[in-house]
Amino acid sequence: MLKQNGEKAKMIKALILILSLVVPFLCLGQEKNSESRVLEVSGYLELYYGFDFNQPSQPKRLLFLYNHTRHNSPAVNLGMISGSYQQDRFRANLTLQQGTYAQDNYANEPAVFRWIYEANLGIALDQNQKVWLDAGVMPSHIGFESAISKDNLTLSRSIIAENSPYFETGVKLGWEKSESWYFAFLYLNGWQRIQAIPSKNNPSFGTQATFRPNSKITLNWSTFLGTDQPLEAGTSLYFSNMYGNFTLGERWKVIAGIDVGKRTQVNSTDRNWWGLAMITQYRFSERFAAALRYEYYHDPFLAKAYSGNNLGVETGGLSLNIDRKFGTWSVFRLEGRWLKSPTPFEQDIFPTLSENFFLLASWAFLWN
Repeated sequence: MLKQNGEKAKMIKALILILSLVVPFLCLGQEKNSESRVLEVSGYLELYYGFDFNQPSQPKRLLFLYNHTRHNSPAVNLGMISGSYQQDRFRANLTLQQGTYAQDNYANEPAVFRWIYEANLGIALDQNQKVWLDAGVMPSHIGFESAISKDNLTLSRSIIAENSPYFETGVKLGWEKSESWYFAFLYLNGWQRIQAIPSKNNPSFGTQATFRPNSKITLNWSTFLGTDQPLEAGTSLYFSNMYGNFTLGERWKVIAGIDVGKRTQVNSTDRNWWGLAMITQYRFSERFAAALRYEYYHDPFLAKAYSGNNLGVETGGLSLNIDRKFGTWSVFRLEGRWLKSPTPFEQDIFPTLSENFFLLASWAFLWN
């Protein structure tokens, strides 16, 4: 009975949190006399079908992946409805979601929190709106890939993106120093979490520095210093991500990124991991594009990634995708992805296989 009451209390707190973020939107939407008010509502739906030629025995394939993970079963990777509001020095964002992305990435969160993709409020600390203080659930400050496929050069996410945060909860102080430089400092409640880490825990921190010398080059360095476990575990995470985004002429784009991380624990050997990804896209026309990706990921002691065995995660491979746009409302994408590892991907498949080939198709629909 006590456990049930505790669960009910958590659900009530979560509902209060969501309502506290929804109510401002409803109130602001009634202000019809303010010319400076900007309220935008949009929607996104991504359907997909994937086929893994290794024929996995479980519905979810490859435990270190968190997008498009269902085998031989049509599914929704991400469906969302978003509302954003900005007036003068105040802004707010609320996005509700569902799909296999939410099921896999929010598996450790209470069920009601799995609906939240983004829920935050912000205030500009200066008249020029160059310094912002934002609080709530926000997209991650790490990496060059988001959970929204249409915003990425490839259909599937790279392994380094899959094993770093997609979202974070806390407070962010961002400063747009100039057209070229942006800096941010974050106070977070942990590594990709909405609900706080149970029991006592140390705070986590993040930093970001972005340099755009011109419209065709973006260089970014993001870090995380904190934990994903209670204080008594004595665990710390040190993580750094760097990437460069380059536009070459009118048709070519190149993105290259590298992750380096370390997990330390009291009375235990440090566990390190690292990975990289490089993506080249060629746009044939406004409607057609193709992208080739090379990637490698090495986590021999399962410091951050998960696998179907105790041999760690070490894998590299290639992917090729072709995209077809239909105006501004829809994108169809097809991708083939090949991965190879020195150890078997899954232990319950016989014979054990250290190569994986996956075909993936998606159709995304946009509304705004």
